[in-house]
Formats: sequence, C-alpha cells, structure tokens
Amino acid sequence: MKGIHLLLLAVLLCSQQALSLRCYSCADVENINKCLLIVSCAPTPSVCYKGSMTLTTATGETATVNPKGCAPSCQEASQVMQLIANLSNPTGAFNLQVRDVACCEKDLCNGVAQVARSLWALAGGLLLSLGPALLWALL
Repeated sequence: MKGIHLLLLAVLLCSQQALSLRCYSCADVENINKCLLIVSCAPTPSVCYKGSMTLTTATGETATVNPKGCAPSCQEASQVMQLIANLSNPTGAFNLQVRDVACCEKDLCNGVAQVARSLWALAGGLLLSLGPALLWALL
C-alpha cells in the first residue's frame, strides 16, 4: 500500500502542471471582469501581471486596454507593454500609453480583487450552520 502512495507522490511532484504558476491571460478592452482564460506559465520563475493601457484615437476617443498574463519577471512584463505601446502605431492613427503594471506570484492572483471577508459574516455563518445542532444538544 505504501508503494502506491509513493508512486502517486512522485507523479504529483514530477508533474509540470502542479509546479507551474497559473494566471489569467487576455487583452480585454474596457471590461476587466470578463477575462476568464487561465494559462499555465513556464515552470521557470515567473509572475502573473495585470496592466492598464489607454488607447486614444486621432479623433480623441479613448478606450482602456487591460492586458493580463504570465511573464518571467515584473520588469520584463513592463518592458514588453512599453515596447508594444511604442511599436504599435506606425501611422500615427492612435496613441497607446501604459498607465500601470502590477505583478504577483500566486495562482490566479491577477484577477479581479476579491471582496474582503468579514469576521462577523464568518461567525454568523458558523452560528447558522451549527446552531440547530447546539440547540438539539441542549434539549
């Protein structure tokens, strides 16, 4: 029986999927909440990044581009976004400007920020779930 456990442990430890960082990846315009594509980063040291770029057309219309993905480092993600902004407009029809780049090192950390959990909500949920059992034990 121990042999099966050791074999499963070895498979899990050698699995590339288990060791790689997972990030959201997309270049969504305007609505950052709809970015749901999940990619596995390279097994080398990597980070998830979330950026914000402003696209301004020659007529003055603006749009926000929110790229997300994997990068070897935060500095490289920032450099690539800046390079895209500099090289993407050879005709001068629009202007693309990098506003912000944020990086993190946990699975799916470049998604939309989660709502903070309340201690009171946790206590209330625990009381509601255990309340009937406690009441039954007292009777």
